[in-house]
Amino acid sequence: MVSRWQRYWQVVHPLPDHTLWWPFRGDGLDSVGVDGEPVTGPVPRCGDDEILVRVDALGLCASDAKMVRMGHDYPLFFDRDFVADPARLGHEAALTVMAVGERRQAQFYPGLRLGIQPDVFVDGRRTIFGVNLAGAMTQYLTLGSDVLDSDTGSCVFPVLADVSYAEIAVLEPWACVDVAYSDTARRLAPKAGGLMWIRGEPGDNASYFVSRPLDSRTVLLTDVPSDLAAWVRSQPVEVVECDSAGAQAVLVERSSGAGVDDIVLLDPRDAAVAAAAVDLLAARGTLNLVGGDWLSAAVPVDISKLHYHHLALLGCPGPDIAEAYGGQRNRSDLRPGGVVWIVGAGGAMGRMHVQRALQLPDGPRAVVATNRGQARLHRLVDDFAGLARQAGRDLVAFSPRDEPDRLAAEMERLTGGAGFDDVVVVAPGAPAVAEALPWLARDGLLMVFAGTPAGTRVDLHLQRAAQHGAQFTGTSGSTVADQLRVLDKIRTGELEAARTVAAIGGMRAMKDGLRAVLEHVYPGKVMIYPQLPDLSLLSLSELERAIPAVYSQLGPGLVWTASAEQALIEACWSEQWRR
Repeated sequence: MVSRWQRYWQVVHPLPDHTLWWPFRGDGLDSVGVDGEPVTGPVPRCGDDEILVRVDALGLCASDAKMVRMGHDYPLFFDRDFVADPARLGHEAALTVMAVGERRQAQFYPGLRLGIQPDVFVDGRRTIFGVNLAGAMTQYLTLGSDVLDSDTGSCVFPVLADVSYAEIAVLEPWACVDVAYSDTARRLAPKAGGLMWIRGEPGDNASYFVSRPLDSRTVLLTDVPSDLAAWVRSQPVEVVECDSAGAQAVLVERSSGAGVDDIVLLDPRDAAVAAAAVDLLAARGTLNLVGGDWLSAAVPVDISKLHYHHLALLGCPGPDIAEAYGGQRNRSDLRPGGVVWIVGAGGAMGRMHVQRALQLPDGPRAVVATNRGQARLHRLVDDFAGLARQAGRDLVAFSPRDEPDRLAAEMERLTGGAGFDDVVVVAPGAPAVAEALPWLARDGLLMVFAGTPAGTRVDLHLQRAAQHGAQFTGTSGSTVADQLRVLDKIRTGELEAARTVAAIGGMRAMKDGLRAVLEHVYPGKVMIYPQLPDLSLLSLSELERAIPAVYSQLGPGLVWTASAEQALIEACWSEQWRR
């Protein structure tokens, strides 16, 4: 006899005529759905250049809650008319192909499981799945050429049967965390064919040199020592010379307003000059501070630009300018055997950073996790103490608000007062970054993971990059390649991705799930199973009473597993509602 799970997994059930979906009309949680319920519509039919997919699992993200909270003010909605065109959110999805258009049959087949990368670029324009493209808060949807033939190729990718639907759905958030520690998160060498500005200080006659060929397209020189200027002119690049007063106008013109790819500041002495240089950088641009002995003042950096534009703020003592570039000088991952402080560790994304640090091969010897509220910290310790013991690492969790002297004491105990090797700021807002900076070691790595409003400035001691090799970095988003790398870690057992799931629910529980994310009810992810329409929102501990057969399949420490998911579908999925 074929079980429910087998029928579901093997896609041997007929397509229904109708599907449930949740519209969002741009005005808070009350505008999700109609009268608090999803709406019913026909299952979309698959065009010749499309595929029809079933949504198997959907992770609710803090970004979804942010969109619901901000509504019309969320910038990526692009002044949408929500009355005429309601949005459909949901971007962390596991999908299964149900029907394939004639022109897509060489690529897809019914039953193929897919992950999706929501950051879709079409003709250079960002069109995000689950924001300005209709997302996965539905049971069925079609995907067309914008997603299947984006500027970067297909934004969906096949996933074989050795991972759960929940693990597929959390590939995207886990990829965002994982890539933050990758040297691919920022560019660590001058851009080939790019625009470079080298700015010196009048009267500086130091013997700077570059121990690598220049492959920029254009190099603008301002107050550069004569020997270095002569070497640049010997390279196969266009050279433009300009004084400091006119440099900005020339750079804006040469870059068509897109920003400068690479800026080199030779022995910079003015924090205002360094701040202006950061402002001039293009997305994925590099700032190289060479020397920096005179740059005693902190530099007010637009921290949102560091986060969203993936800037690389580098430096070296000199005289070799090229020494600042590359992975050997620039550490991207946590220091092996070091001490990491994770600020805002209690939420879903913060917990993922904690988990990664504890499971990272050759990772830090100690993880300090802080959060404002105590309840989430207690749960974090309950969930991760065993993992820390297994890895032989020290896990320390506390609230600086409730224990104001504890941070200094732990830093002294763990680092001898030298400061934390790595500081990861997951808590949103500039104050969290500013408060964390004094505790960073001179050669430490600061990662800004949570976003802040554009134009928000924080004072960074950038001379540390030149003098001590400190790293200041921030990332957001991921790529298909990043998700595939996480998928490999799941398959090899290096990462327990489903450990982040804290609650599950069915299609009609979507709004309850969003409310829970908005109100920080659960310490981890809410996972929605759209094909189970009437499943209430349940924490994993509540499964013991509600669905014992599923609860019995949870892993040690109440961890969501593939067998628990299979038992859930076996217990709750039915074809009756389709007819």
